[in-house]
Amino acid sequence: MSDEFTPYPKNPLIYNFFANIGRTDTIGSGVKNMYKYTPIYSDGGKPELFEDDVFKSSIPLNSKAANEAKEQNTLSEREKAIFEMIKKNKTLSVEEVMAELSVSRATVFRDYAKIKKITGAVYDKKTRKWKY
Repeated sequence: MSDEFTPYPKNPLIYNFFANIGRTDTIGSGVKNMYKYTPIYSDGGKPELFEDDVFKSSIPLNSKAANEAKEQNTLSEREKAIFEMIKKNKTLSVEEVMAELSVSRATVFRDYAKIKKITGAVYDKKTRKWKY
């Protein structure tokens, strides 16, 4: 474990309350586990901890996890086709996509969610138009 990290409760009153009723773990045990297990899952990488007003950590990915994350941040062929349809028709409806691509309503909504996440496109319900 890093010598730079000193565990302490951010709110001692709340920590003491939960410690008294047996609902806490040892302070810093999560960080110890992070240092213990991160090298196993990240091909020897070490976590980085940022202690500020908000505690943050950065955990490196191994190549398999990095490839999986990359795949999640790219559009499939169908999603690319839907995005092209949106570009051509700002008022594209779910029914039009269902008819054009022969997919279910749930599939269209799932694809819309991924398109929104990756491209930043937004559907405005008031104007019934896509913006990107």
